[in-house]
Amino acid sequence: MRVIHAASVQDLRWDLPTPILAMGTIDGVHLGHQVLLRRVRERAAAVGGTPAVVTFARHPLEVVRPAQAPPLITPLALKLALLRQLGMAAAAAIHFSEAMAALEPEEFVRTVLVDGLRVAGLCVGYDFGFGKGRRGNAELLQALAPGLGFWVEVIPPVSLDGVVVSSRMIRGLLAEGKVEEARRFLGRPYCLEGGVQAGAGRGRELGFPTANVALPEAPPLCDGVYAGRVLVRGGFQDAMMNLGCAPTFGPGARRLEIHMPAWEAALYGERVVAFFLRRLRDEQRFASAQALAEQLGRDREAAEAVWQAARGLSWPEWTLHS
Repeated sequence: MRVIHAASVQDLRWDLPTPILAMGTIDGVHLGHQVLLRRVRERAAAVGGTPAVVTFARHPLEVVRPAQAPPLITPLALKLALLRQLGMAAAAAIHFSEAMAALEPEEFVRTVLVDGLRVAGLCVGYDFGFGKGRRGNAELLQALAPGLGFWVEVIPPVSLDGVVVSSRMIRGLLAEGKVEEARRFLGRPYCLEGGVQAGAGRGRELGFPTANVALPEAPPLCDGVYAGRVLVRGGFQDAMMNLGCAPTFGPGARRLEIHMPAWEAALYGERVVAFFLRRLRDEQRFASAQALAEQLGRDREAAEAVWQAARGLSWPEWTLHS
């Protein structure tokens, strides 16, 4: 997948054959987004065009209302990987700025979509907003498109069991540790990706060696102990994972600690993807290392049933592990 990173309007240019675009923050790449992207692929295939996406490197609220900016379900690297797996041939990642936020929606359409990205067709969600003050919307796009030589298709809400799928709703589930429910709306287990760093070695002393994963930004998932699976060196490993600050040994930076019972090799410097399948308990401070080790033993027993069920889990073909 071709990717351009755009820090200004002038960077938003490419020369693709008949670009059919999706546009939006697309945080989570959830079931609703998947319907949008599937429609882009279908309409591009019908005209021999290029399925592509225009998205944001960070949430636009980080620029316009930083205090209200939510944590991302899918940081940029993970989002781009998922978009590639979903058949996008190109992506423009906008590194949003105050200058971009000041663009009137009509100017954005003419300068970015038409002159820069040469849009032939555009698919957007029903609640899409853009331009200064989010004055631009699907209706404005539909009004402007015929005179500028492209078409617009608006994707209606996507519901599951009567609930409209949205990034905000999924973030709320993750903030409560409800990873099993979030999985239904994402269409895959929630995951975090990061590089393994050297730790203090306390896990090994307790009989539960861990891979310590640095988190590039704060995830929306609440702290706690989880059962899951980890994609490492092209294969899956059963894993217990602690997201938090390891309070038994004093306050520290928030991080992800992964214990894989069947894995022994060092992973320093390597990247892993951790899939969260079930929350086992809150993170807590123990009176002693021995008490912590005993609880970890109980956690591993509880995780066994989750691992067994995961081996028969139907994973979508397009996810990162396929």
